[in-house]
Amino acid sequence: MVDFIEFYGRRARSLYLHSNTDTHQMTGPTVSVVTPTYNSSRFLEDTLQSLRNQRYKDFEHIVIDGESDDGTHDILREYEDTYPMRWISEPDEGMYSAIEKGFKRAQGEILCWLNSDDLYMPWTLEIVAERLNRKEKDWITGHPAHLDESGRVTNVSPIRPYYNRKWLVRGWYHRRGLGFVQQESTFWTSDLWNRAGGFPDDVRLAGDYYLWRQFAEETQLRTVDTVLAAHRQHKNQMSHDISQYYEEIEDAVSPSHRLLNLMRVNRLYNIYNIFRN
Repeated sequence: MVDFIEFYGRRARSLYLHSNTDTHQMTGPTVSVVTPTYNSSRFLEDTLQSLRNQRYKDFEHIVIDGESDDGTHDILREYEDTYPMRWISEPDEGMYSAIEKGFKRAQGEILCWLNSDDLYMPWTLEIVAERLNRKEKDWITGHPAHLDESGRVTNVSPIRPYYNRKWLVRGWYHRRGLGFVQQESTFWTSDLWNRAGGFPDDVRLAGDYYLWRQFAEETQLRTVDTVLAAHRQHKNQMSHDISQYYEEIEDAVSPSHRLLNLMRVNRLYNIYNIFRN
């Protein structure tokens, strides 16, 4: 993990040298990070530390807990006065209900959510604030990265991802199609959320799939050439059973999407954009 952070930290720093930004003195838009959680004390502290260790300080962290009974509250109390984090614990109607509840409390110009088993990189919010402070961008994402259950990096996309807006609108970006848009690596303006945000009432796992399609109706997803977050994979996470995810998007998925995957269309599209740019 240390070598990984050093390598991508240098790449992240180069983004700022290129834009002539003093990263340690930078102030700018407030970033609101919402974390939904329920009985996730095993990984929660890693998530909180990844926020507390951000180099960019103009942010707020809003944790929405669904009345956990596994020690989550003790962890939150330990961290609540060490960085700009506040939390509530009350019944909710599931993850997306909790996320929307958090966004209603958010005061930032930039929004995102980070699940309670995932991580940000130390440079994440400073890059996000700098890039989304440019008026021509409404939402951005970085290189997808994954962790195993113990927190070791298992996979990082070596090629800068690019996302075709028309393909996003059509719903082609999912595992069996062109691959996921990694949720924890994606950030957007509050203005875009107000125009196109919200989740369908009947989804438990695929809310981000529908949200990206709604955002793409409004504007192009831009990418940055570094890792912004890492998704932890473990057997107890809600998304472990991918079949339930596909039940929620079955009306939008065509058998032809399998062909897009087999032909590696997304990788070819990424390589094409690298040479074009």
